[in-house]
Amino acid sequence: MMKRIIFHIDMDAFFSSIEQLSNPKLKNKPVIVCGDPLRRSVVSTASYEARKYGIRSGMPIGQARKLCPRGIYVTGNPGKYVYTSVKILGILREFTSRVEPFSVDEAFLEFDDLRFEESVQVARTVKRKIRERFELTCSIGIGPNKIIAKMASDVDKPDGLTVIRQSEFLDYFGEEDVRRLWGIGEKTSEKLKDLGINKVKELAHFPEETLRRLFGEYGTYLKMTSNGIDDSSVIPYYQGIDPKSIGHEYTLSSDTSNRRFLLSTLLRLSEQVGRRMRKDGYMSDTVTIKIRYKNFKTLTRQKKLEYFFERDDILFETARNLFLKNFNGERVRLLGVSTSGLTRKDHIHIDPIFSEERRQDDCVKVVDSIRDRFGDDSIKRGATIRS
Repeated sequence: MMKRIIFHIDMDAFFSSIEQLSNPKLKNKPVIVCGDPLRRSVVSTASYEARKYGIRSGMPIGQARKLCPRGIYVTGNPGKYVYTSVKILGILREFTSRVEPFSVDEAFLEFDDLRFEESVQVARTVKRKIRERFELTCSIGIGPNKIIAKMASDVDKPDGLTVIRQSEFLDYFGEEDVRRLWGIGEKTSEKLKDLGINKVKELAHFPEETLRRLFGEYGTYLKMTSNGIDDSSVIPYYQGIDPKSIGHEYTLSSDTSNRRFLLSTLLRLSEQVGRRMRKDGYMSDTVTIKIRYKNFKTLTRQKKLEYFFERDDILFETARNLFLKNFNGERVRLLGVSTSGLTRKDHIHIDPIFSEERRQDDCVKVVDSIRDRFGDDSIKRGATIRS
């Protein structure tokens, strides 16, 4: 009897591999893709030559330079990566119509007409076609669901191919740290370890009733994940997947505790987020700010409003109040603003009773059109930054 089979395709060191292909001089060199390498930024992707030095995604460039002084730091080119990603999705569609992009360098494929024995040959064909057309390698995990396939793809990197059946899940991952499980973050991992749960198998055998009492509905997810159980669907990308949030972050050129400067940065981020919301046709009812201090301690605070909005002034005022309420006066390294609770504008009935509201909306549309044509810096808000 045939059951559904899930592939997880994970491109190997995707960004740095593309840069090495674009510039043959970078081949077999420790390449680190980042933001502006002359300013403070973080590592996006490191080639496997660089990873030997301990370079990892998300690492500050300053730390990376200490570990790998002879590394070649390249400013990332998102357009180039997205272009290649779309072309790779085209290859994947040759094998099944059910293809769900998970990120620019990852995707899930679903089959219900394959046996496990046949899936290996199909996966090898996928790898061969990607290698022939793009000179890129990928690692593929195969399993009966998304969780197992996702974790399987990381077992044998780079250029790996791993098949894991449901009954084999704990054989592969039972002795691993619970942090290894897909969807379990650092804070959850710490709470589990406070309960004496350090390994995946310990979580798998822990009473679900206790997990639900401590974590609510999430406790059931923890129990299922630790046993490799997952019934989530593969959603084809042509069906469209609404984003859960829209946000922007900015790493400051130098750490500062200057409130006026930090609030002006927060204003700029709020304008960028608001513009994206309007461009994509979304409204939001929740605002979140992120503050990362010099010592890398990161604080996030959120406020849910009683109404949906899309305007910059509402977004900034909420973000500003969150910032002033939680800022501790220490020097800041990074600021971020995001909105969640997104709903498409055409799904909300808006009855603008006051003419002032209509004038505000018209003004925002005019500003957006100017920036679309002449750039973000062509017009700036003349707001007073009260600190």
